[in-house]
Amino acid sequence: MGFGYLLLGYVITYFLSITAGAIGIAWLALLIGSLLMFWGLRGLCRFNLSFVPAKWLTLPLFALGLCRLWQDTAGAWFGWGGHAADVMTTVITWVSFAATLLFHFAMLYAVRVLALEVGLNKLSSHAMYNTLAVGIWAALYLLCNMPSVGERVLPYLGFSMSLFNFAYLISTIVLLVRCTKNICAEGDEDVPLKPSRFAWVNRMGEAYSQMMDKLKSNSRADGDAFWHKHMEKKPQENTTKKQHKKKKKK
Repeated sequence: MGFGYLLLGYVITYFLSITAGAIGIAWLALLIGSLLMFWGLRGLCRFNLSFVPAKWLTLPLFALGLCRLWQDTAGAWFGWGGHAADVMTTVITWVSFAATLLFHFAMLYAVRVLALEVGLNKLSSHAMYNTLAVGIWAALYLLCNMPSVGERVLPYLGFSMSLFNFAYLISTIVLLVRCTKNICAEGDEDVPLKPSRFAWVNRMGEAYSQMMDKLKSNSRADGDAFWHKHMEKKPQENTTKKQHKKKKKK
């Protein structure tokens, strides 16, 4: 359908770009990741038009990759820097923030619409919670960049922002893995699930399945224990009520 390419492109764009940035090639991860996400979303648009905005919002991410490529090459080859370079860095930072925010809102909304359409309410709720986490991250990001924020509060805001950033990134990857496993094209429902070509996707899917099985078994055990306690208390309550009635008759 396209979720596989979307997942791979998302990981490259938002995780591998951090590692690539350490060696000065973050632009390459952005270019490759945004192209893969565009291709995946292009395929998903054939099944639900809600993915169209998210598809076109990958283009600003691709443009950001080109801008970072220009920054790196201009600084290294032409010695371009100074005030103009600082202004460009500021512009790139804020455009990257806006593009990331809008892309996530559009993609998560489309996933929610598709999940409701196929009757996967838990996936829809997962997408909604992710949207909320992205919104909290954006609010904290804006607070951290306000000049009026005091120096004492800034470290706590920065830590909270980083925490929500990491949380929604991991949660979105898990969501896309679940979509890859549970949503398929019409007519492919009875086709056995093929393992992914990427081992880390299979491991993540297995880990998630094991975690959900464990939670289900624990909740079932807690429910059984609660039921047994309730049934043990019931005869005692009936006895107490009978004794209370006898006292009234006397």
